[in-house]
Amino acid sequence: MSNPPSRSSSGILAEPAANPAASSYVEQPDRPLLYKAQEDLTSLTSHADENNENEAIAPLVSSIYGEQNECKTTKLETLMHIIKGNIGTGILAFPYALSKAGILFGPIAFWIMGIMTLYCMHQLLRCHDHYQDRISRQKCDFGDVMRYTLATCRWRCVHRYAKLGKFIIDGFIVATQLGFCAVYFVFVPASIKQVLDHFFTHSPPIQVYQIFMLALVIGFSFIRNLKLLAPFSLAANIITIGGLIVIMQYIVRDLLPVKEFPLITPSAEWPVFFATAMYVFEGIGLVLPIQQKMREPESYRGLFGVLNIGIIIVTTLYFFVGLFGYLRYGADARGSITLNLPNDQILYQFTKIMYAIAVFLTYNLQFYVPFSLLWPRLSRKVLYKYGEDTIEKFEHAFRIGLIFITFLVAAIIPNLGLVISLVGAVASTALSIIFPPICESITFWPDGLGRYKWQLILNLIIISFGSYVFIAGTTLSVSNILSCIRLGVGCDN
Repeated sequence: MSNPPSRSSSGILAEPAANPAASSYVEQPDRPLLYKAQEDLTSLTSHADENNENEAIAPLVSSIYGEQNECKTTKLETLMHIIKGNIGTGILAFPYALSKAGILFGPIAFWIMGIMTLYCMHQLLRCHDHYQDRISRQKCDFGDVMRYTLATCRWRCVHRYAKLGKFIIDGFIVATQLGFCAVYFVFVPASIKQVLDHFFTHSPPIQVYQIFMLALVIGFSFIRNLKLLAPFSLAANIITIGGLIVIMQYIVRDLLPVKEFPLITPSAEWPVFFATAMYVFEGIGLVLPIQQKMREPESYRGLFGVLNIGIIIVTTLYFFVGLFGYLRYGADARGSITLNLPNDQILYQFTKIMYAIAVFLTYNLQFYVPFSLLWPRLSRKVLYKYGEDTIEKFEHAFRIGLIFITFLVAAIIPNLGLVISLVGAVASTALSIIFPPICESITFWPDGLGRYKWQLILNLIIISFGSYVFIAGTTLSVSNILSCIRLGVGCDN
C-alpha cells in the first residue's frame, strides 16, 4: 500500500515515511475513514490561530508571575500554579459541603472524588499526547482535544460534530469562569455586610453592597494588561494565605464531640455535597496550559510528578479546612467558613474584610478567560464590517454586559452555598469527570483501553457518577434556588 500524498503546507504528515507512527496510523484496513479524518485535521489546523483559547486560559496559570510568554516555568513554579489554580473560594465552602454528607461518608467520598478527578486529568493528558503526535500544532487545549477526538472518531457520522464538541467545551469553560465571578459577587458583599451589620443597626440589603461592587468591578475590569494585574494577584495570594492561617487557628479550637455528628446524612442531601465538592476541583482547564509552560514537561506526570503532588496538596488542604470547619460548626457551617467567624472581634472582622478584598482583586483575572474566549469570535463574525472606534465601543459594552450577567445571577441568588453548588453541579462536573473519560474512550477505541477493556469499564463508571452529580446536583440546586427566590427559604447562608 502506498503512502498518502505529502501535505507539508498543512503541517500534517508532511513526510509520511519519516514518521513511522503517523505512517502506521494511515496504513490501516479502514484507510478511507482515517484518511478522511486526517483531512478534517487539516481543516482544524488551518483554523488553529482563530479558535485557540489556550492563551485565554493561560493567564489564570501565571497569575502570580505576570505575563505568560516571558519564560518557561520550573517544577516549583509549576507546582505553585497548580495549587493557585485549584484553590479559591471553594476551600471556604467545604465545611458546608461536609455538613451535607456526614463525618464518615464525606471525607471518604471526597478523597475518592479527588483520586477520580486526578485520573481524569491524566486522561486529558493522554488524549493530548495522541493529538500532538499527529499534527504539527504545538499548543492545544481541552476544546482542541475534544474536537480532535470527534474529527478522528471511527464512526464517520460523528466527524461533522467536531467543531460543536469544541464549542461545548468552550461553553462549559465560560460557564465555569462566569460562575466563579458570580460567586465573588456574593462572597465579597456578604462578608462586608456582615462586618458592617455589627456597627450599624439598620444595614441595607446585600443587593446594595452588590451594586456598589458592580461599579468598582466595571472600573477595575478595564485594566486589561496582564502585567498590571500581576501585583494585584500577588497581593491576593498573600492575603489568602494569611487569612487561611487566621481561620485555621480559630476553628481548631473548641471542636464539637465527634459523637454528635452523623456518620452519613440522608441521601437526599448528597447531591449538594457532591456538587459543592466538584467545585473544589476547578483547575481542569489549566492542566494542559500549565504543562505547555514547563521547562521540563516530562516531570509533569508520573507517580511523583508535579501534577500528582500538586493535586494531593490541594486535596489535603481542602480536607483539613473542611474537616475542622465541620467539626467546629457542624450543621451550622455556612456557605463560606469566614461567615461563621466571630463578628465582634477586630481580628476576625479584619480577616473577613481582607479576604473580601483578595477575592475582589481576583475577579478580573477570572473574568479575563470568558471574555477572551467570547469577544474575538463575536468581533470576527459579527463586527468585522465596523471601524476600529466602533468595535472598541462594542467591546466596552460587551465587557460591561458580561459583568452585569454575573452581578444579576448573584443578586437573584444571594446565597453563597447555592451558587457554589450550582456551578459545581453544572460546569465543574462536566469538565472534570464527564468529558475526559468520553474523550479517552473514543480516542483509544477499541484496542487502547487495556486488557478486557478495563479502562472503558472504569470510564463508564466515572461517566455514570458524573451524570448523577450533574443531573441530581443541578436539579436540587435549582430547586433550592427557586425556594430561596420565591419563599425566602434557605437564603441566610
